[in-house]
Amino acid sequence: MIRVVVDTNLLVSYLVAHRPPISELIDVHLAQNDLELLTAPVLLEELDRVLRYPKLRRYYTAETRVRFVALVAALSELFNLPDAVPRICRDPDDDWVIACAVIGKADVIVSGDRDLLHLKRVGEIPILSARQLLLRLQGLKDDQAAQGK
Repeated sequence: MIRVVVDTNLLVSYLVAHRPPISELIDVHLAQNDLELLTAPVLLEELDRVLRYPKLRRYYTAETRVRFVALVAALSELFNLPDAVPRICRDPDDDWVIACAVIGKADVIVSGDRDLLHLKRVGEIPILSARQLLLRLQGLKDDQAAQGK
């Protein structure tokens, strides 16, 4: 199982568009227990705040927004983060994603955010697009099949 922090932009994309590659990650790989989601209250608050943007509200009801944030929380291992985190990214919101990954001992951060993807990794934690993570998961499945597991 891969421990993963999914950036807010991909969760919003999942709710609004529900298209691959993020839909495949969540609908297939999360359901098959290939992934373990990690999050933090600050990231859930950001998700709720972003989902309240007027340009996005036309895609779902307020009830759907509340239920979606609650579902993400319920499906995730929740980590409390310190009041302040080191400044690494241009966007300070991305620093919370990194902090959650480090504190939660994530195997990967998955994002569509160019600022995060540009870093490529933080310490030993790679930062991948949803498509890159799908390819990695497929490679793991192929390796397991070849080993007869």
